[in-house]
Amino acid sequence: MIGLDANDRQINTFILTLRELPGIGSRTTQRILEKHKCEIEKSHILDEMFARNLDESVINKALGQRGIFWEDIEERADGIIERAQRADVTILHPFMDTYPKRLLFNKNFPPILFVKGNIDALNVEKSVAVIGTREPTSTGKKWGKRLTRLLVEDGYAVVSGLAKGCDSIGHETALDTGGITIAVLPTPIDAPVYPKQNQTLADRILNSGGTLVSEYAPGIELYDKQLISNLVARDEWQPGLSDGVIAMETSITGGTNHAIKHALNTGTPVAMFDYSDLKDSHFDYYLVDLFSGNREYIEAKKVQPIKDAESIEVFKSKMEAYRAKPHKTPWDEKATVTDEQQLSLGFN
Repeated sequence: MIGLDANDRQINTFILTLRELPGIGSRTTQRILEKHKCEIEKSHILDEMFARNLDESVINKALGQRGIFWEDIEERADGIIERAQRADVTILHPFMDTYPKRLLFNKNFPPILFVKGNIDALNVEKSVAVIGTREPTSTGKKWGKRLTRLLVEDGYAVVSGLAKGCDSIGHETALDTGGITIAVLPTPIDAPVYPKQNQTLADRILNSGGTLVSEYAPGIELYDKQLISNLVARDEWQPGLSDGVIAMETSITGGTNHAIKHALNTGTPVAMFDYSDLKDSHFDYYLVDLFSGNREYIEAKKVQPIKDAESIEVFKSKMEAYRAKPHKTPWDEKATVTDEQQLSLGFN
């Protein structure tokens, strides 16, 4: 775990407090951070007065509710930070250099992250997400291992969601090849992983220089409906941490579609296995539902089909182009603060 200086701790406390106010979730917190980036960076004290002076109606409405006190929520936020430190968990906010830069390219990104393991892995030079169905075909398993191994040998870190099936293939192949892998969790960072069967894999990731990352604070309780929502959010952060996405196999309705659609919306290259020319007695290309999504996306020309060495090189070129592309983020904006704002926000 990297140590937090006083300023980073104060920003983390401020973000955690904001996020726990009634009516203010991750998306609203992100918007507030973007809009008031300069004020937050320059202020010496991020307290209730500072929050109120931002003149955000959602903040003032929350603090106007009966029984809601900034100090109480701030105290709970401090408790989360203390618990994270005891669990050897690092907390990252978007103002820090160690926060994953690729996530900032996205319209939405977590306002705060909880990380165990190798922090540097979040900003490696090359990164690819390997995802897909929990029940891949034998052909999918074979192709997935081969392609992942090739990319790891080429210096790519592998990002996935620690699910059974394709996710596990990505993580395990990266580890077996001596590479780095990052698991994006839908559960609190100090809770048993989901699914529980992959706890050994999670431990192996940490012991091999990899990383576990979650936007969910240590110690929070998770309910069934929350887990479903968290799985969708996790599917956004996997392509968000990557230069490209390999969706090995997916049905039309599988959860992998959340990640694919997010990647396509952000211009992140996506590749899928193309079995249309494969003569295999184990399945009929046009009947098996396990990769019906592959057929649909490939036939719509929305993704790069992977079926031979040449198509792999084409996809690698697309990832290289995406990586080299200038990505403007809200954090690149050079905001200014007036003298009047400085006085009201406590800069002087």
